[in-house]
Amino acid sequence: MIQSGLIATDSRLNGVTGVLVELPFFDSLDYIEENVDSSATWGTGGAGRYQTQKHSASTQYGTIVTRGAAFAADMLHQYETGEDALQNVSAQLSRKMNKDITAKVISQLTGLFGTALAPNVLNVAVASGGTASGENYLNAQNVTAAKYLLGENASDVSVLVVHPSVAADMEARGMLVFQNSGGTVEYASNGVGITSTQVGYFAGLRVVIDSQVPTVSGTSGDDLGYTCYLAAPGVIRTGSQFPLSIKQSDDILSLQDVMSVTYNRIDHVLGTSFSGTPHPENSDLANASNWSLAYGSTQSVPLVQMIVNTPYGGKVA
Repeated sequence: MIQSGLIATDSRLNGVTGVLVELPFFDSLDYIEENVDSSATWGTGGAGRYQTQKHSASTQYGTIVTRGAAFAADMLHQYETGEDALQNVSAQLSRKMNKDITAKVISQLTGLFGTALAPNVLNVAVASGGTASGENYLNAQNVTAAKYLLGENASDVSVLVVHPSVAADMEARGMLVFQNSGGTVEYASNGVGITSTQVGYFAGLRVVIDSQVPTVSGTSGDDLGYTCYLAAPGVIRTGSQFPLSIKQSDDILSLQDVMSVTYNRIDHVLGTSFSGTPHPENSDLANASNWSLAYGSTQSVPLVQMIVNTPYGGKVA
């Protein structure tokens, strides 16, 4: 998910100092238009002249996290196993860090959609006790409705992030050649003539599949809900106070090679603001009370959450 283009580097977030980063911005331009005529009293002030107006500015705060881990392997393990544990750690490090950063970003989105971006949420999942059907699944109608929560800014959205269980439904329907608007299959190819099962685009949006996208639980036995994100590229801005640090040395008393990995990161959705304590855990980022809207309207933040069901999904335990 974090490699899908949703996150873009912002030079303003690099090399900053402190535990929060401040990003001032100008509010949307809003002024009173004055009527002009040839009298001596035209204008809102009745003085035959324009009244100067202010263009106000506001600010927003993004939070900074520093995280890492350390590893150790004793000198005998290579002779006993024939493998180098720390070399194996290095080989898998990038993938694991991406998963951890994805978990952090998803926690942040959970908090944002709980308060600051609550108007940008569309839940089409079946109600508790009901049975999911086509209207509760990801379809063009629901995607369009979700996009237009942003009003005229709907055209900014071009990325759709889904869970693999939702992608499975999209993939299966992609192999059906004829399907009416109600979702009933009238003629199907059963996959015949389909050269690729992968769904690259859906309803005009580039599809990104990530198993870390959260599910939504309800009453035991109900169909699980699956979160989808619709967004503009670069809606999340990132930077760091210092580069990734990987250090390795010997501990001569314990006969171990040790390695530490530390990274520093800012991930910020423009138009929102963090007010929680510094150095937040993921649980703090997921806390809706720690977030607020900085922009005047949620429609100015091109990020939408949609909750759907899928015929390939599970049940609430």
